[in-house]
Amino acid sequence: MHDYLEKAKYKDLFLKLLDVGFLVDVESNVILAVNDSCERVLGFTLQKVLGRPIGDLAEPSYRDELVQGLRIARRRYYPREWETRLIAADGRVVPIRMTACAMEIGEGEKVIQVLGRDITQERLDQDRISQFILQLSSANTKLEALSTTDEMTQLKNFRFFKNTLEAEHERCQRYERPYSLIFFDLDHFKHYNDRNGHPAGDELLRGLSDVLMNQCRSTDILARYGGEEFVVLATETELAEAVILAERLREAIDKQPFAFAEFQPLGKVSASIGVAAYPGDGLTAAEVLEAADQAVYQSKANGRNRVTVARNSAQVKIAKT
Repeated sequence: MHDYLEKAKYKDLFLKLLDVGFLVDVESNVILAVNDSCERVLGFTLQKVLGRPIGDLAEPSYRDELVQGLRIARRRYYPREWETRLIAADGRVVPIRMTACAMEIGEGEKVIQVLGRDITQERLDQDRISQFILQLSSANTKLEALSTTDEMTQLKNFRFFKNTLEAEHERCQRYERPYSLIFFDLDHFKHYNDRNGHPAGDELLRGLSDVLMNQCRSTDILARYGGEEFVVLATETELAEAVILAERLREAIDKQPFAFAEFQPLGKVSASIGVAAYPGDGLTAAEVLEAADQAVYQSKANGRNRVTVARNSAQVKIAKT
């Protein structure tokens, strides 16, 4: 050992390195010398490793890569770095960042200098950071969902609907595509709350949300507009098709056996519905929304529990129960 270190003229530096140090035969990969850190990090004394191929210290699945790394290092005059896993004397698997390079030690003789840095703590820190990033990403996802979801009904909220409507309107305007809006207002909801209490009213809104979600298509954007008002953004949908969807939704609400429905003024829970479409009922998203809203008022004025379509400012009664 000392002959090689004396030839290399860096005995003290090599022995005192914090990184594990090996001098390896260029042909056989046999360990010729080690420093003090080998015992500190891996638990091996010089006697335990001298004359052994360095590949014997690697975890089996990493041995071929280690031998390949040493083969490449023989032909280079600058260090090659990679990560591997060595097995300590007590059986621990130690992640190591390894650097190897060929080194002349005089009279044409070469060895491969191999330095290994224990990166166990670095890996633990990276795992903690990765876990923190995952937790942060999950929290951000939940916050994003909360910011766009109505807490009571779990439908999309007004903010999400407005942003989506503006984006859809811009898309349809650019590509000359249609969309429709179906606006709902639950009939006599104040009466329901006053008679049965607000908890029952909240439960009614949740139940209504379930009915609407079950009837809407996968491409429809269903949102709670506010209070007892709901809205459906029916993408790529002409007015006539939207009216059919609106009537199906109205009928589903009409037939649903909600609690205390028999005590409502109409003897059932029902909704007044308005339908408007782009571009026939407005050239802006606000105009289309206003047309649908006005159609709801017309449904209420005509007796409730019906669908009214807004078309070129002319309100036309479509269905009545």
